[in-house]
Amino acid sequence: MLVALDGASVVGSVMAGYEGHRGWISRIAVLASHRGRGVGRDLLAEAEHRLAALGCVKVNLQVVESNAATVSFYERSGYSIEPRISMSKLLRR
Repeated sequence: MLVALDGASVVGSVMAGYEGHRGWISRIAVLASHRGRGVGRDLLAEAEHRLAALGCVKVNLQVVESNAATVSFYERSGYSIEPRISMSKLLRR
């Protein structure tokens, strides 16, 4: 988990992990007031750098298909859409 600060305020965060096979970006968020300033780009780059230092060679992530702005953000950061089937199971109803 990495955070971006503006003074004493948290303005962004990224959660990433590596399980020995591939890395995952689980969540990235930037306050609306700080979007477009490179905060997300810098957080993502640092997470990728740290994953690579652990021996990670590929990073995966998932985005809700309707979230075009986030898809665009990741594409500008070098990510591409792969044909995959995403499956889930609700454990509580």
